[in-house]
Amino acid sequence: MTTTDWIRAGTTGPVDPPALGRLREEAGAYELGLAEHELVALWLLGRVPEAVLPWPLLRAGRAGRGPGPDVREAAFQHPSGVPLAGDVEVHLRASDFVRHGHADDPAYDGLVLHLVWEDDRGTARGTPTGLAGGDFVVTIEVGPALGGDPGRLRELVRLGPSGGEPCEAWAAATQPAEMTATVRAEGRRRLAERAWGAGRLVELNGWDGTWEELLIRALRASAGRRRETDVEQRALAARISAGLADGDGEPEEATPGVPDAAPGRRPRSVLPALDRVARTQRPAAVIEALRQPGGPGRARATELGWNAVLPLLAATAAAYGDRDLAAHVAALVDRWPAPRPYGRTDALARLLRPGGGTPRGGGALYAQGLLHVQDLWCERGGCGVCPLSAAS
Repeated sequence: MTTTDWIRAGTTGPVDPPALGRLREEAGAYELGLAEHELVALWLLGRVPEAVLPWPLLRAGRAGRGPGPDVREAAFQHPSGVPLAGDVEVHLRASDFVRHGHADDPAYDGLVLHLVWEDDRGTARGTPTGLAGGDFVVTIEVGPALGGDPGRLRELVRLGPSGGEPCEAWAAATQPAEMTATVRAEGRRRLAERAWGAGRLVELNGWDGTWEELLIRALRASAGRRRETDVEQRALAARISAGLADGDGEPEEATPGVPDAAPGRRPRSVLPALDRVARTQRPAAVIEALRQPGGPGRARATELGWNAVLPLLAATAAAYGDRDLAAHVAALVDRWPAPRPYGRTDALARLLRPGGGTPRGGGALYAQGLLHVQDLWCERGGCGVCPLSAAS
């Protein structure tokens, strides 16, 4: 059965473009005797023949979720000596890259490899594939190396992973309490970076302006799937700030431990309230203070507190040498509850402990530690040398 016959067989009337595209994909899979997810599995298991790879593979990466590349955070040993890290897109045929619209999609600009079963581009066979940003990505075909036989691919897949991740081996050889403490230490480093950033913002915007900027950023990052306009987020930020100021009791009086801001910008409205609630050393008190009428729910307020309140208070303590405030902030940080799970750290969490998730006593520091490792090491080819690797 030809591709045309296959499409006609599944069509009884007018077909919209997306449906026609799906029929073409089914036809291609039928003709090749192979499904795209099988080729993805071959890659993720590290079973693609080394002979077809442009560089030695350090890490196969993790499966992509939702729209975007099929594989994220793969890493190669580049001839320059610097690991090359990025995404991998997988197709049965090389021409699928353009047909799927990836050539015009900036989400694919981070590709380092285009893996295909068959390069069907005629005279362009074996050449790099163009990306939306103007760069090109190496395209390799696997089929010829396996004699064009899908059965050989399936035999390789049945062998399972070709090797384990270094962090998985490290976690297996480490006591759970030590593993949790190590990850939480990475969370403290991430928060310290945010506090440093807040301090630099203060130099430009003053304390009140920095609070507004951090709160807006935190609202944008925690919006989730609900689409919010900039106007809506700024209105929500204003309600939160106004509620904090209204609950302050003595908005015109200076609070011990809360310094004057930059000249002309005395932080009398919100910072004294944040200072007082921080000195309770109870995360719940801070979270509830952010939950003004018509404001965020508890889960979102928890994220706002971590991303806006704690960095600002830590920056305040550092700027004015307020050791008392620093101790209260440290207690809050240590006790801050874990946020909703982050999808992009799910793979790393599962490598460190069966079932993934946050261990008892891990809290927000554990979740933030995973993000720190992910951003600083996993996405930059640091597998095997990060703080969670056996070789580190």
